[in-house]
Amino acid sequence: MRLMMLVGALGLVLVLIMRASDPNTWSWIVPPEGGSQVEADRRAPEITREDVRVERKAVAADNGIEGEFRMAADRRPVTPYTLGSKGEKEDEPDDADQWASPEALAAVEDNSPFRANGFEAWKQIRDRLNAATPAEIASAKAPSVQFGQLFQQSDLYRGQLVTVKGTVRRCVQVPPNKLDDESGEMWQLWLFGGSDNFPMVVYCLDLPEGFPVAEQMAQRVTIRAVYFKKWVHPAKGGATTSPLLLARSFEWDAPVDIARTISSTEISLGIMLTLMGACVVVGFVWWNNRNRDSEVEKRIRAKNRKQFEEHSNELDVGVSVRDQLGALAAQLQQTSSSNQPDEKSTD
Repeated sequence: MRLMMLVGALGLVLVLIMRASDPNTWSWIVPPEGGSQVEADRRAPEITREDVRVERKAVAADNGIEGEFRMAADRRPVTPYTLGSKGEKEDEPDDADQWASPEALAAVEDNSPFRANGFEAWKQIRDRLNAATPAEIASAKAPSVQFGQLFQQSDLYRGQLVTVKGTVRRCVQVPPNKLDDESGEMWQLWLFGGSDNFPMVVYCLDLPEGFPVAEQMAQRVTIRAVYFKKWVHPAKGGATTSPLLLARSFEWDAPVDIARTISSTEISLGIMLTLMGACVVVGFVWWNNRNRDSEVEKRIRAKNRKQFEEHSNELDVGVSVRDQLGALAAQLQQTSSSNQPDEKSTD
């Protein structure tokens, strides 16, 4: 029992040492400078039933019965792809809303990779984004759209500035195009909407300060970008088709960095306090059990005592050492006393 308690105390010491080596364990000693702040996840706007509800009108029935009506059924149902951000039908885009000439946009081909016939429209959009200021882009008309709207109505949104929201799960740097002397480095973002399984691909001319560049991430953003086309590109599972957009930059709320580097002094102090606490625990266990017999020892001692009492009468102890020494002393004394008369007679 005592051995098990010592082993348990040693295991506790090891656990405390491992906890002491974790810097987060000692973050309460010096609170973070920025304080603790938990930013709530912002969900993508969802389309409610009210957004897609179509008023149904009653008209006179065809059977000639007076007072009977039927519901008009010859109207094309309205879908989320034909609605704007407020549930109103989208009008045809004006030339002023397009960021490239109609001739250049007409040459763009959907469901294809980058091709030479779309280079002029791409160049015009890129040059106009470079020339525009962030304030001009922020004040320009940019309706909120989703993956399905761009995918189903590519011709309607081509060349328009739109607003897309979602989670960026990939951001990589793209080298300049060797065939375009004016092109610079861009960043390719894979943007996923709230319930989309396929990404929208956004090419950005610039990134917000501190935005991570990685193959895997999860960053909520709002992007004002110009829609270009449905682009065929390689993906992990093979070739796929995604809406392709071009943006200058985007809005990103950087997460509050509450992490703080813990100095070596604080780590040493934490380890020392942990070791002291472990020593106190081990010492208490030892002090509490130093003169206490275990249950096994008590049982063995009681069993031996019982056996001794049962067979004590049968034991032949013989002459004890004390009696033997007494007999030897008496014998020596007798020998010495018998030698004394002989010495006197000789004299």
